[in-house]
Amino acid sequence: MMRGDYKPVVTRADMRRLDAFTIAEGTPAIELMERAGRSITGYLLGHCDELTGSEENEERTYSLLVLTGPGNNGGDGFVVARLVAEQGWRATVAVCGSAPAPGTESGLNMERWIEARGVVIDATSCLTLLRDGSADDTDIILDCLFGTGLDRPLEGRYAELITMVNASGLPVVSVDMPSGLCADTGRPLGVAVVADATVTLGAAKPGLFVGLGPDHSGRIAIADIGLRGTTEAGVDPIGQVVDEETCELWVPHRRGTTHKGQLGHVLVAGGSAGKTGAVLLGACAALRTGAGLVTMAVPASLAAVTDAALFEAMTISLADDGAGELAVGAWSALVGPLGSFGAAVIGPGLGTGAGAIELVPRLVEEFPGALVIDADALNVLARLEAGHAQDLFRARRRSGHRPAILTPHPGEMARLLSITAADVQLDRLAACRKLADSLFVTAVLKGAGTLVSSQQRTGFNSSGNPGMATPGMGDVLAGIIAAFAAQVADPFTAAALAVYVHGLAADILADSVGGAGFLASEVADNVPHALGVLRNGMP
Repeated sequence: MMRGDYKPVVTRADMRRLDAFTIAEGTPAIELMERAGRSITGYLLGHCDELTGSEENEERTYSLLVLTGPGNNGGDGFVVARLVAEQGWRATVAVCGSAPAPGTESGLNMERWIEARGVVIDATSCLTLLRDGSADDTDIILDCLFGTGLDRPLEGRYAELITMVNASGLPVVSVDMPSGLCADTGRPLGVAVVADATVTLGAAKPGLFVGLGPDHSGRIAIADIGLRGTTEAGVDPIGQVVDEETCELWVPHRRGTTHKGQLGHVLVAGGSAGKTGAVLLGACAALRTGAGLVTMAVPASLAAVTDAALFEAMTISLADDGAGELAVGAWSALVGPLGSFGAAVIGPGLGTGAGAIELVPRLVEEFPGALVIDADALNVLARLEAGHAQDLFRARRRSGHRPAILTPHPGEMARLLSITAADVQLDRLAACRKLADSLFVTAVLKGAGTLVSSQQRTGFNSSGNPGMATPGMGDVLAGIIAAFAAQVADPFTAAALAVYVHGLAADILADSVGGAGFLASEVADNVPHALGVLRNGMP
């Protein structure tokens, strides 16, 4: 069902339709369960050293505690227990609830496990094991309790069990979804497993990326279990995963005869007193991403500073109001050279004074290239009279200009949609899609689980880490987007690729420093390394 460049994200209901359609088309449910078990086992065998912190190639036997629930996820757990035992692992299956009914797929796999002399315990014994330290000889917990099937808050023994699992300190791998996490919204249903990794079956689910999904899912692996295609099944995916395999196919490659004139000229317009760093970060990121030329447009009093700080970029001085912000009429200095830019970023450090209020709408209406709108430029748009922003983007569309890319964080998104930041975070997907649809733009909703939406497509980003919660990251992202937008015609592809590269550069840094503490400028400097991973498979 999956291609390298397209990995669908489907809702819980659509996942059921895909399962049912695949079975109706001739694949027995017991075979799907066996395939799921093989995929999960493959993940455990391939990542056991990483999960447990063991030395690679260390000769040792691992011990797996499998927690099974009442549905098919429990059946998957019995398959895994059997398969890892065949590889020499020790496995114990805890049946946490009623045992699967005889004759069902889960029941048949429980019988196979028992016939192989596998160990089965009940929930009470499992709780005792976790509570009194008897699980000290367990290396990994496999969470097969609920998967995508849960639709109500957990309580009682299940809630106690998940709480104990989270407190155990043992590495946890969840099957399909961390138990207790809503597959569609990423909201914990009372309490939810905090996994180190999630092996999601058939297709990714939105709850892995939105809400608190990133806090609970850990590393996400998508297991291809041979489901029929979404088009065949009449399923319209809610979006697609943006990952390394996808971006390897999207990233631009240079020929031996490539010259800088073929790589796009990016304008970065912004800056104000005390905020020159924002423009410099955006310009540096665009250069690091491979833009052929970069020009910074800043208030005149700041031009000497930016000119001296980044030798590789050019500078245009804009009329200054005397306080380090754009003056009314500053726009006129860009009228002549505007057509020479293939892409532009407007907003980093811009301020929201009279000059900015004039500049932003003019660029929306009159700049024909790829336009990335970020930071203060978003706040200028949010302050326009009701309906004016929609009119500006309709006019842009009628003029045949390239669609704009807007990059709000939750607070900026809230101002653009006239809702609260809490409302945005409660349903990030709906907010991102609403902005994209209402303004005819590509919307990038920043934050953990960054989303990219256009009118037809939504991308769920899989890169990035908490160390990115530091000043200037948005400015770097805006520059990366502009550099790709100058070279890639489709704004969704340019934005989604940029978001992934941005996160990948930060992931490489996080691995090297052991977590947080790196700077936005270091992420910009590390973009070539991230691009090397995508283009050449560099480690």
